[in-house]
Amino acid sequence: MIPGALLNQFDQELFAFLHREQPRSETFRRMVSDHMAWRSWDDGEPPGDDARGKRVRPLLALLTARAIAGDHRRAVPAAIAVQLVHDFSIILDDIMDGDRTRRNRPALWVSYGTGHAMTAAAGIYVVGLDALQDYLDGAWPHVEARDLSRTLLDSCLEMADSQHIDLDWEKQLDMTLDQVRTVALGRSCLIRCGIELAAAVSTPECEVRAAFREFGALVATAFSVIDDYRGLWGSEERNGKPLRSDLRQHKKTFPIVVGHQRCAPAERRRLQALLTVPHPGDTEIAAIMELLDGAGAPGATLREVARLSELAVACLRRPPLDRFAVSDLVELTESLFGGLTGPAPALPQGGFTW
Repeated sequence: MIPGALLNQFDQELFAFLHREQPRSETFRRMVSDHMAWRSWDDGEPPGDDARGKRVRPLLALLTARAIAGDHRRAVPAAIAVQLVHDFSIILDDIMDGDRTRRNRPALWVSYGTGHAMTAAAGIYVVGLDALQDYLDGAWPHVEARDLSRTLLDSCLEMADSQHIDLDWEKQLDMTLDQVRTVALGRSCLIRCGIELAAAVSTPECEVRAAFREFGALVATAFSVIDDYRGLWGSEERNGKPLRSDLRQHKKTFPIVVGHQRCAPAERRRLQALLTVPHPGDTEIAAIMELLDGAGAPGATLREVARLSELAVACLRRPPLDRFAVSDLVELTESLFGGLTGPAPALPQGGFTW
């Protein structure tokens, strides 16, 4: 089954699951419909790619289960769970960051107000956690349902920790690139979580599950870093929200930190001053972008993405994962990060440590 068909099938499963939950509030049903880009609560025809988002998290989970066990269906509850928890997080992100658009449509808080949007996010989060209850105890003898829930909750805490650090960093610029990578992983750790959950229900082999977790961590980090790149140098239409909002919100993403480190002393001082302007306007944003470009931040960021994505593919091609049908996972990984990145640099000796 090709990824497009797999995603359409997943959307149908997601639609059926949410309707099984039977929310009583008409407002909540309408907000879920708008967020999912359904025509209505009762019409869940799969939306177009731009409307439904990337669906990277569920797709990687489904492909992981198919690679290990030849059956993606065992990962459907896990895929639904990580997608809904992700939806919860981006609704809150839009509120905290003041982003007025999401997936080229008005953000929920813009259409319904902050209170309704926060309440809807909480409801989606709870429903997402409930998806894992479909893994009944005893259904998979090698893993318990509570262990699956623990994996998801740990990822939720990791995501929250990263959000706190991200907010704290708005007033400083002394972090290392290793710290930035850790926060980048935390922001997208649901990618790793979906892969980890799919592997857990597909095999009892701890070594295989650990290797897929490593693969998931690399993909998640690369995904965050390429998202940071696109937020500064990408397409507003493709991103689904305004460009350079990270700069206006004083975020310290990978390209900003690597650009700061690569600047000559005089340019670094100027960049520091610009990054501390309380409400940067177009003039300040343009000056920051000029300094980042001059420091080679775009190329350095793309080389980091290439390095991480090549490491991820290498995980799939070495034992113990090389005995599984991972070609779809390799193809998806390369398609996620190809094109923009150019040739990947040489891998470091001894691999990458998480």
